[in-house]
Amino acid sequence: MDLNQLRTFVTVAETSSLTRAAKQLFLSQPAVSAHIKSLETEFNVRLFKRTPRGMELTASGLIMRDEAHIALDAASKFLSRARSINTVGTCALGTISVPVILNLPQVLSQLRRRHQNVSLTIRQNISGNIIDSLLAGELDAGFIIGEVQENRLGVIAISPITLCIVGPYSWKAQLEVCGWDTLVEFPWIATPEKCSFSSIARDFLQRHGVSVQPVIVADQEKTLAELVAIEAGITLMREDMALVYQDNEELYIWPGEKAVSQLCFVWDREKESSPVVAALIDSVKDIWQVTV
Repeated sequence: MDLNQLRTFVTVAETSSLTRAAKQLFLSQPAVSAHIKSLETEFNVRLFKRTPRGMELTASGLIMRDEAHIALDAASKFLSRARSINTVGTCALGTISVPVILNLPQVLSQLRRRHQNVSLTIRQNISGNIIDSLLAGELDAGFIIGEVQENRLGVIAISPITLCIVGPYSWKAQLEVCGWDTLVEFPWIATPEKCSFSSIARDFLQRHGVSVQPVIVADQEKTLAELVAIEAGITLMREDMALVYQDNEELYIWPGEKAVSQLCFVWDREKESSPVVAALIDSVKDIWQVTV
C-alpha cells in the first residue's frame, strides 16, 4: 500500500466513478482499477460494489474510507511540517499599543513551536491603520480593537474589552455626582479617527444623545493618561488600565455606564496559505481557546 493508492481509493469513493476519479487524478482508468484491486488484495477486503448509480462503498469500504482520510491528512501535515523545518517563513504582524492584553510572549512561543524558522516583523500602530496596512498588503496579520467590516480580512474575536470614562483624580468629587448632561461640559481628550476608540467613543456618546468637541487629540494610551492626570480633560480608556491609575490616585473612573468592544485578531485571507500565517491563526485559537 502507498499514499497514491489511498488517494485513488478516496477519490473513487467521493466521485462514485472510476472514470471521474481517473480524470481528477490524471490517471488512466486501468491504473485507477489497479490501485483499488491492489488494496483489496493486500487487505483481503472488498471496497466497492458496482451499481447502476456507480461505484458504491461496501460496509468495509466505508470504514477504510474514513481511515484513509485520516492517513492522508496526517501525511499532508507531516510533509508540511518537514518542509517548514528548514524553510524561513516571514510575517509582518501589526499590534496595538496594549501589549499586556495581547499575550505577545505566549503568541510568539506558540508560533515558534508550530513553525521553527520564523522571521517576524512587529509594527505597532492604531487599529484603523493596521486594517489599512493589511488591505495594502503591508501586513499579514494583526491585533485590533473594534469591529471589522472588510470581507477580505479574516477575523477572530478573542476577548471583550471594557472601556470607561476617566478624569483627573482631583476631579473625583465633581465626577462621582455628575450625569451625562454635565459630563459633556468637561473638556474632552479624543483619539484620531483611525483609532478604534474614536468610533467607540462617538457611538457611546450618541447612544445617550450627546456629542463633544475634543480639545486635544492623542494616539497613545499612556499619553492620554498623562494628559488626564494633569487636568487637561477627560477621555475614554480601557478599564483594566484605568483601574491601575485609579489605585495610584492619578485618575478617577466615572461611575456611570461603560462601553464594551472586542479585541480581535485579523489577517489577510489572501495570505492564509502562508505556513506562518496559518501557524499564527492556530496559535491565537489555542491561546484564547477559540473553537471557530
